[in-house]
Amino acid sequence: MSHWIRQELYGGAISTVFPKAFLDASMIRQVPDTQEVFVNSRREEEPTDDGLGYDESVIVDLLQRVEEDNDRKALDIHLAEISDLSKSHNWTIINHHAQPEKNSQTCIVVETAYKWGKESMAETVAMCVGLSRLSEFETDVVISILVPISSQEELAAMAQAAAQKSPETLPSRVQAAYGLLQDMVANLTVEDPSLFV
Repeated sequence: MSHWIRQELYGGAISTVFPKAFLDASMIRQVPDTQEVFVNSRREEEPTDDGLGYDESVIVDLLQRVEEDNDRKALDIHLAEISDLSKSHNWTIINHHAQPEKNSQTCIVVETAYKWGKESMAETVAMCVGLSRLSEFETDVVISILVPISSQEELAAMAQAAAQKSPETLPSRVQAAYGLLQDMVANLTVEDPSLFV
């Protein structure tokens, strides 16, 4: 966790840890009020010590709590919505970890996403997805870290991990992104409850 910094979200109403040198995407494009979007702004010649690459993005989304008391099923509902938005119905959960005491869970998903809905522009994406259920605010916080996969070596490792459901064979930067996600979920703090009024 020493690689991360404290980051305020939603005007300081929520905070968590974040990687250094990620740019708030709202500075360059419009972002919905319910979302915070950050993109990796590091250049390839810059050394990194957190295991991440240079093209990840992080999305924090405040969503109305889905009407599902089973947290695992709630996660599946959110994953299906994410998949639908990326025009993908081909996704596999490689790893899943629940923290019932925190009403949260994390997972790694491999999916084939289609840019602009065009099958000829498909790309493999590793998604590290966390769900933190704030029942007192009737809100589900969904954190997604997207890791585009392009090299043949990484594509082969992703295919092996998906086929064997073996997260230890994932590319190291996907494992680093999952470590970041787990720290983000564990350190998610509501600083100002009036955000949810």
